[in-house]
Amino acid sequence: MARILVIAEHRNGALSEGTLELCKAAKAIASAAGAQPAAALLSKDGSLAAELAKYVPEVFTVSDGNLENYTADAYTQAVKAVVDAQDVKGVVIAHSYDGVDFAAKVAMALGCGIVSNCNKIEAQGGNITFTRNTYNGKIQEQKTVKTDKFVATFEKGAFDKEEAGGAGSVTAVSASISASRTKVKEVVETMAGSVDISQATIIVSGGRGTKDKDKYNDVIVNLAKKLGGEYAASRPVVDSGWTDAARQVGQSGKTVTPKLYIAAGISGAIQHVAGMKGSQCIVAINKDPEAPIFNIATYGIVGDLFEVIPAMMEAIG
Repeated sequence: MARILVIAEHRNGALSEGTLELCKAAKAIASAAGAQPAAALLSKDGSLAAELAKYVPEVFTVSDGNLENYTADAYTQAVKAVVDAQDVKGVVIAHSYDGVDFAAKVAMALGCGIVSNCNKIEAQGGNITFTRNTYNGKIQEQKTVKTDKFVATFEKGAFDKEEAGGAGSVTAVSASISASRTKVKEVVETMAGSVDISQATIIVSGGRGTKDKDKYNDVIVNLAKKLGGEYAASRPVVDSGWTDAARQVGQSGKTVTPKLYIAAGISGAIQHVAGMKGSQCIVAINKDPEAPIFNIATYGIVGDLFEVIPAMMEAIG
């Protein structure tokens, strides 16, 4: 049976949440295409294979010293080795920094079509139709791939995370990974010790309307702590130095999909919305009733955030 193949992302000995979302996507595509979901683990030693096999029925491992650190060349060679060895109809990749870097190279190596930044799939007459964002999310367009195989990248939050289930099979795939043209000399953790806000279930985010660093800390940071969540910011706040870049949400920052996203003093520029529109519940606080953020908000509060947020904290107790 043909397979829909997830390319697992992992770092520091753990699978990314995006990988678990891809497993759910692969199952949806496989069901529509009459295929089987599977995953490929590309690494130095395949140590995460058993963990990955909890989410898909088949895992294929390519283990090679040249895969210890990510490079587009090595990953492309490894993916092609799995596709050549197995009956693979589609390859799904996270629309992340690494995924965007190597997905097109994989499509070129396989000689197939690619659709990037997808957020939805539909089956029409046995064909898969992909929905993707264009113009910073202002337009949703639908694409189909006419080649026998396809490569698709999915944005974070397009699918829920797959829940762990039984133990799938693990099969090693032999591959000779040649040295990459890119040499990884050192991996520098520029945000070492910083929280990964993309994993948070509650986020309180502040924008230019918070006025200054002290007020941002007073209302945004304190409300986030009171709710047991994380605090975040729009780009103007980060550019002003009120908080660090690891907490920036938006097209040039992190993409987040929490259960609750509170946007305070954020107008709703499309660049920011692109990074948080997948949140389950969005609460917008802005004194401008015409602010674009209200167009995507689940609940909107028109008012001064310096009055609204203290009242919220008082009500929380």
